[in-house]
Amino acid sequence: MRVATMAIDHYGNYGNNLQKYALQRALKNFVDFTELLWKNPTDFFPETLQLGFMNNPIPRNCDEISRQKYIFREAIRLNKMKEFENRYIKVRFDLPYLEDIADDYDFFIVGSDQVWNPYGLGRDPKYFLNFVPREKRISYAASISVPAIPEELKEFFKRGISGFDYVSVREEKSVEIIKELTGQDALLVLDPVMLLTPKEWLEIAQKPSWFNEKYQRGYILTYYLRNNPPKFIQETAKKLNLPVINLLDWDNYWHYITSPEEFVYLFSKASLIFTNSFHGLVFSILFKRPFMNFESENDPEAIKFTTRIPGLLKMFGLEDRIITSEKNCTTEELFEIDYSTLDKVLPQERRKSFEFLSNALGVKMKEAQTK
Repeated sequence: MRVATMAIDHYGNYGNNLQKYALQRALKNFVDFTELLWKNPTDFFPETLQLGFMNNPIPRNCDEISRQKYIFREAIRLNKMKEFENRYIKVRFDLPYLEDIADDYDFFIVGSDQVWNPYGLGRDPKYFLNFVPREKRISYAASISVPAIPEELKEFFKRGISGFDYVSVREEKSVEIIKELTGQDALLVLDPVMLLTPKEWLEIAQKPSWFNEKYQRGYILTYYLRNNPPKFIQETAKKLNLPVINLLDWDNYWHYITSPEEFVYLFSKASLIFTNSFHGLVFSILFKRPFMNFESENDPEAIKFTTRIPGLLKMFGLEDRIITSEKNCTTEELFEIDYSTLDKVLPQERRKSFEFLSNALGVKMKEAQTK
């Protein structure tokens, strides 16, 4: 059996790359052949670089020398993303006409990540697999991400989603939206990252070359998209006498050019994590690290991502890890985290997610991976 997957075509985001790897690895429990379809041109510049900067905008009012330095560092970081995909993910590039490959695979899976976000890729018909027959279409953990579909796109989404017999999504709110739009019962499943166990993730984790004794005794990890980490984190670090590793810090060359393998390692070992990233939280939870989701109430981009994080934390009984003000949490509370619900729920959700794939593909798992 041959299965093709479709996700977001770029290298700029750690979570996007790692979830693509995770889904492909999980699918190998069912089929012998799977590959990712990369529809857009593979020119490294300028599209990929521009998407990278969307996650971490260049600081305002910087001079031209600084700007060139930032561009150089982003190019190195993105090349490490590309090397990761080349090493771990089978990809089919440059497909000018998707209709021409409809007979090349038994099934096509769209997801995961924000492929159905109406403020982004959700406006593109190809992410509803409109180029293949209905019986070949599957969505796995597709993310709508937002609390509502804009009125002008409701009919478009209704037609697109109604073209699937097997629909699964990543957020509870997406289940509600699809039911209201189409009458279909979409299934809530895990993000692909959580289909793999911590042990499986550590198989590809890599300790950074700069990771020395300074960090081996403990460190605070920060991973913020769209804006800088809040200033109070540095104050917390001083109180705890811990160094800070700030991923996406333009001014720290080695931290900025972190590879996906190093990303996994740093999350697995962190003493404490602060992040506003969905996949940053996923890895924090998977490795059972103390973490906080600190998101500014004034972030203009936040509306585009409002259903993802609360739903994830609710599933595992971790709603108290969201703070919107540094005054809402004491240093002691940062480390008081209860993972008892995770221990009960994660195996159940893994089993449900694998059962969805088994039913959609019409095959049984090759080996038990639902523990």
